Amino acid sequence: MKAERTTSSYVLTMGVLGLLVVGSFVAYQVYAAVVKSQITTEQKKAIKPLDGKIEEEAVSNLKERRQFGAAELNQKLSFDVVVEEEIETINETVATVSGETLESSQEASETGKVEEGNEN
Repeated sequence: MKAERTTSSYVLTMGVLGLLVVGSFVAYQVYAAVVKSQITTEQKKAIKPLDGKIEEEAVSNLKERRQFGAAELNQKLSFDVVVEEEIETINETVATVSGETLESSQEASETGKVEEGNEN
């Protein structure tokens, strides 16, 4: 007659087989994650390789740029002249309603624009 195995040997065998199954499943998932690409086909189309070429036009534009000194950078900027020129341009181009040139106050009231002096 054969000697019977004890319960602990069966538990040990099942434990080892279970460990092999779980270990091989984890190893396969790790391998699949490493091999699988995370980039979609649209992203592959959008990615452009670096060519290393420098455009001569960009280099010449950089050389021609104006360089400011410390005195110019510390100087207070004034936009009064620019604003005055814009106001003169706006006043010169007066809107016309039915072919008649309007005064600036009439223009503001008839066209629904903000009147002069009102900043809203």
